[in-house]
Amino acid sequence: MINRDNSLTSRVDISCKREGSKTLLVNSYFDIPYKVVHYGSKLLHDHLEVMMMCYSPGVMDGDALQISVHCPQHSEMKLFTQSFNKVHPMKKGASQLMHVKVEDRALFQYLPQPTIPFKHSIFDMENLVEVAESGHLVWGDIIGGGRIHSGERFEFTRLHSRTKVYRGGKLVFFDNQLMEPRKQPLERMLFFEGHTHQGTLLIVSDYAQAIKAELDEVLTEQFTDMHYGFTMCNPNALLIRTLGESGDAMHEWLSNIGDMCWSYIRHHMPETTPMESVTTEKPAVKKKAAATKKQPVKKITA
Repeated sequence: MINRDNSLTSRVDISCKREGSKTLLVNSYFDIPYKVVHYGSKLLHDHLEVMMMCYSPGVMDGDALQISVHCPQHSEMKLFTQSFNKVHPMKKGASQLMHVKVEDRALFQYLPQPTIPFKHSIFDMENLVEVAESGHLVWGDIIGGGRIHSGERFEFTRLHSRTKVYRGGKLVFFDNQLMEPRKQPLERMLFFEGHTHQGTLLIVSDYAQAIKAELDEVLTEQFTDMHYGFTMCNPNALLIRTLGESGDAMHEWLSNIGDMCWSYIRHHMPETTPMESVTTEKPAVKKKAAATKKQPVKKITA
């Protein structure tokens, strides 16, 4: 919806369902300037891959976006974004609210492109993620320090990011970051420490500890342009946080790890029993079954 001050109030709703071995897109409601499309071929994977596109220059003053994602039982979805989330200069501020629900034995992955706050921008991001006790989540975000190559380095007014993740109704992760460059030494220790980008990757799953053990062997060396650390923030939640100089490089690095976690979870998840089809038997078939009912049954073992 276009408001009188030319700001946009937008809503995006995405939901899916499991049919047989495939996860299908059920609902993809979206307002301008957003659009939800399949990412690549619908027949390429059994899981669902969709992309949220935006055909505006970015987030403008007064814009408000609400995103809702629902993954029902046994569904598997990957949600992508098309481009960097550019937050333009503003006086009042803009907001984004995202609500995700992942039900039993469902798997959801969301690794969006970096958020880039321009000079004098004001942006509030709030994420609420509800994961069932047997659900699985791969969640990420990247925050940049501004248009670094255009000479803007931590010149935004305020960026407030809050992410709450519940598993089985219990809070397992709460990240509350308020960044105000004019009031905080964002480039010093305990903040960005001289770097320009911060990345986060969270894995919530029964297999989080097993994945951590794998990463202990895989991530054995530091990269020259990026520093990272990872830890268990809950018995079923693994957190990876990284600092670097490039949003593209960081997104690619976190996506590689996220895809590895996705594959690990899918490989270890129990097989979904397909729904039995209901058929109408002919009377002759029923009589034959009754006639052979008293015959001994041969036990077949694997």
